[in-house]
Amino acid sequence: MSFDLKIRSGDLVITESELQTVVDSEKLIQDILKICLTTNGANPLNPWYGSYLSRTVVGNPSHTSVLVQVGKSQLNTALNMLMSLQSLQTKSFQTVTADEHISAISEISVIRNKLDPRLFDVRIGAISKGLKPITTKFRVSTI
Repeated sequence: MSFDLKIRSGDLVITESELQTVVDSEKLIQDILKICLTTNGANPLNPWYGSYLSRTVVGNPSHTSVLVQVGKSQLNTALNMLMSLQSLQTKSFQTVTADEHISAISEISVIRNKLDPRLFDVRIGAISKGLKPITTKFRVSTI
């Protein structure tokens, strides 16, 4: 089983002086959030990692329908990259559970906030290889 350090609100989670970790579905959700919220090119050691979502939709004056479609496309590209990375993990003989891998993407929703057009609410649904449905959501904003 693989694991990752648990992150909450951008900070590592420490309980009783121990770094907390995530596994299985919780790890998959965190992996999805990390790749979608990391701006492509922000990691100098892996400049290909991340998405262009924030660069594409935030502050862009284009029509909402265009931004939504472009945002969905950017997220789909990032999620496909994550699936490729997960495949490489398995091929490198790293022990990984079925609930830590995406089998299929079931939903990508990008909705512009009607009250504040600087905000975009994103919802991502997927099915793990362990056939467990997962959903996560986040907000992208200029503020």
